[in-house]
Amino acid sequence: MTTKKYLSNKKTAQQTISLSPALKEWIERYVKVNQRKNPDDKRFKSVSAFYNYVMEQTMESFKSGKTLDDFKRFIDGETKEFFDMFTFKGIIPFYEFILKSNKYTNFTFREFPRFLFGIRKFFTGGVKTFDYRTLKERFERAKKFYLMNKLTKEIRMDIFTEGNPKYAKGVFEYIGQYKNLFFENCKFNAALLAILGVKITDITFSETDLYCRFDLIATDLLFRKEIARRERFNLIEHNLSFLTNYYKIINDEDFYLWMKMSKDKGVFISFKDNKVKNKWFSLIIKEVENHSKDSNFLLSILKYFERLHWIDIESEEELSFVIRLSKEKNNEDREFLLNYLSQHSTISNVDEKIYLE
Repeated sequence: MTTKKYLSNKKTAQQTISLSPALKEWIERYVKVNQRKNPDDKRFKSVSAFYNYVMEQTMESFKSGKTLDDFKRFIDGETKEFFDMFTFKGIIPFYEFILKSNKYTNFTFREFPRFLFGIRKFFTGGVKTFDYRTLKERFERAKKFYLMNKLTKEIRMDIFTEGNPKYAKGVFEYIGQYKNLFFENCKFNAALLAILGVKITDITFSETDLYCRFDLIATDLLFRKEIARRERFNLIEHNLSFLTNYYKIINDEDFYLWMKMSKDKGVFISFKDNKVKNKWFSLIIKEVENHSKDSNFLLSILKYFERLHWIDIESEEELSFVIRLSKEKNNEDREFLLNYLSQHSTISNVDEKIYLE
């Protein structure tokens, strides 16, 4: 690394450089425009002042360890300010671990409206109808953020307007660095495309190579000024279905399917035999007794049975519930439930609603 010699900073030395006419005109125009915008900014006092400032800042960057390749990764202020509102620095191995259980959870419009509307404005705000060149330029600006955050190995977007300049087609490719963060970013990208109004038509996906490719087509939503919340929400569901469908879920680990089924109250957990049932019940009761206050013990036990979908709690304050299990088909489990609760409380039954006292 070379360092700055302690010579005079007075601007007397001259350096002759050769530029293309196009670059020379570009620089002169840039200085002139910014001179009008910021008449008191000494950096734009003249082309010479501008050259001097840029070269000095460049050499300071090299001094701090930057290289010429880093210029390609510079993020403009507007892009950085936008993404800084919604991002933070975290410990990658920790988040890589905790994201595993979130794998097939859908990214919804309702949960992140401010961010999604902000993304839409960032990419399409002020863009003229069917101006795909400007959209590509804004994507390239965002790309620098993706590459800077060290979660992305490569990302690219190709847009094709030949044959149909209105409903352009495209290809989006993404290569990640970490397995679970890669999958979450694929989901995020699919939802982002939907909120913009871009529909996924096909997908190529390799979890081994951490590679994902979306084949795309623009829809009427892309350049519509209205929010069209319902239509964009439906498009999010469509795009995410390529990643969170049941074909993928049943070919993955068991608990992903169980997580989905647990939301259906028509499904309940049964046990192979009483030995297994008692093993789980004893384990859970022991943990509840050790960590709950006396006043919360019965309610916690009711919540356990509710998680099994054996009961529906009607009132937590009154400790009341109704039993979902059938008397004809599941009478043994009903008796197990009532026998245990009767050992710790007085049970009363009013019109099939059961109260604990």
